[in-house]
Amino acid sequence: MADESERPTLELTERGAARIRQFRQRQGHPEAWVAVAPGGLQGDRLQYSFSLVESGNPGPDEILVEATPDITFVAPRLIARHVVGAKVDADPLSGALTLVTDYNPDSDPLANAVQRMLDEEINPAVASHGGYIGLLDIADGIAYVQMGGGCQGCGLAEVTLSQGVRATILERFTELHDVVDTTDHAQGTNPYYEPAKK
Repeated sequence: MADESERPTLELTERGAARIRQFRQRQGHPEAWVAVAPGGLQGDRLQYSFSLVESGNPGPDEILVEATPDITFVAPRLIARHVVGAKVDADPLSGALTLVTDYNPDSDPLANAVQRMLDEEINPAVASHGGYIGLLDIADGIAYVQMGGGCQGCGLAEVTLSQGVRATILERFTELHDVVDTTDHAQGTNPYYEPAKK
């Protein structure tokens, strides 16, 4: 494991740090890490979710990001560009953590072109079902997408992705070899088509 002094960092406000310390104490886990994950799309903006996880060794697909000497964040490598250097704060009323990132996929010409195609050709169709598909990131020839609105939790989401979105993106952008849906469909609150309960 890399020396802790070499860890990437993010900015944590005093209010955010106080909220995390308070929550960790209440939960009885004062040493816990704060896990950050993509929390789905709200409109066309990616939201982030936070949870406490036991400190220890990060998984091979995770990175540690230092905030203060006593608060460490852990995040999937997939969103490392979103988290490193970001600012985490706590809402003054609800206490909910928020992450503001400087990462902008629009600064990457390929990512910009893929998102523009989604906005102009794909999203008008899924909008009729109350949905939205956004590009999370492109890495190693893979486009990672998130589904929001009526697409999140929809029983037909994989069909929409595999037969429509994935095929269209791969046909148009030969630099890419796969499209991966990173959406947590179990968290969908208003799916267009709800799968049957088993």
